[in-house]
Amino acid sequence: MQKRFIAAVDLGVSKISLSVSNIVDGVVEVVHYAEAESKGIRRGTIFNPKQVCEPLNKLIRDAEEALEINIHEVVTAFPRWKVMTKDVDQSVKRTDAESFISEEEVTGLKELALEKFQSGIKQENMIYGAVAQSYSTEDLFQAAESDVVGVTAAKFEGMYKVFYGAKKPIANIDKVMNELGIASRKYFLAEAVAETVLTSDEKEHGVALVEIGAGVTSVSVYHRGVLRFFDSFPFGGNSVTSDIHLECGIQEALAENIKLGFGSCMPDRLQSLGEKIIQIHDKRTGETQQLPVKYLAEIIGSRMREIANAALFLIGKSGYADSLRGGIVLTGGGAELLSASALFTDISGLPARVGFPHVSGISTDGCKDICTLAGVSQLALISICKDKDYINCAILKEEDVPAQPEPEPEPEPEPVDTVFDPVAEEPKEQPITPKTDPKSQKPKRISILKRLTAGLTEVTGSLFDENIGSKE
Repeated sequence: MQKRFIAAVDLGVSKISLSVSNIVDGVVEVVHYAEAESKGIRRGTIFNPKQVCEPLNKLIRDAEEALEINIHEVVTAFPRWKVMTKDVDQSVKRTDAESFISEEEVTGLKELALEKFQSGIKQENMIYGAVAQSYSTEDLFQAAESDVVGVTAAKFEGMYKVFYGAKKPIANIDKVMNELGIASRKYFLAEAVAETVLTSDEKEHGVALVEIGAGVTSVSVYHRGVLRFFDSFPFGGNSVTSDIHLECGIQEALAENIKLGFGSCMPDRLQSLGEKIIQIHDKRTGETQQLPVKYLAEIIGSRMREIANAALFLIGKSGYADSLRGGIVLTGGGAELLSASALFTDISGLPARVGFPHVSGISTDGCKDICTLAGVSQLALISICKDKDYINCAILKEEDVPAQPEPEPEPEPEPVDTVFDPVAEEPKEQPITPKTDPKSQKPKRISILKRLTAGLTEVTGSLFDENIGSKE
């Protein structure tokens, strides 16, 4: 039975989450999920590694105690903010033009393209990921990878979209993990999130995936089943919460709860809910504040329209705005707001829906909280690593060594008859006997000594007699 663990960490702006999945013979089950308030993270990147250590360390230690494991490695995601994109092409001349193109050749061509690109960028940048756009030969033009494998050709060319960013945010992630004494693996999640949320038909016909996080909103555009575009901007759900906090003069934590409980993006679609009024009681001053739900929706709607317009600008920048038959799919924590998809449809004229995670092959019965819009990144990390047998993030704690049985006492040696009275060791429990006169026991000991001395006298006397006789 093959058993391993995947520990995934999502370093979000509003919260840090940790999930632990148990994989037994290829069957994946999420056995632990927990969240903590985020510290030291802004716009999706770590700016204060020391502050991140405290909540993340508690999440890891609690998981170790609950599952009786030792976590030595975690998987996490590259930042979504300030990710740059560049088109790269690479071609090779094949030595045997009559042989079939293999999957190994396709992988090797991609590695050559990345090596060439890495040598040409600045030292402070690094590659986050790459997606093959098309392949070409003498007989094929812009073919998919599945179509080019098995083709004969003398020349083989590939087109790639490479995503790269600064090394500093990655160094800060490594600094946090080193402080906690664990290793980390990092992945670019654009494709994995799409696998978690989108259908194959949507990616084939063209779709824009808008992930609204707390501090970063990203846009991924798919066409003919391939990721064609990725970009982001540095505001999201936290900006909505901040607007409520500043406009209504209430605490930010309370503003977040009110947004999730009563928030809507379109005041005109509230119907009967628009007549409701939220009573906010301040325990410090004793005052009560009234907040109409319709006014709350106007505050939220203003910021969400700004987010929608920014996302539509990036969709237009991609060049595929007229090819999105699948419309727009919203995901992330910010998509939980009421009428969010209706707002995007109203502004763009494209069909929009909210994309909830639908990962196949992963059991989440024990951790339902991960199956939310905010848990999409966690499920994407698990889906990336579930088929990589070399990833094992934890080991079971050593079982207590069973107590060794006490050795059986050695049998006492049997007493040996001697001419001396055995008085060295006496039995532990002496039977109670009537006292006797100690003088009565003396004769016995003296008689023994007398017999010994008498025997010695006879021997020595005979020796003396022999010596005297010889002198005479």
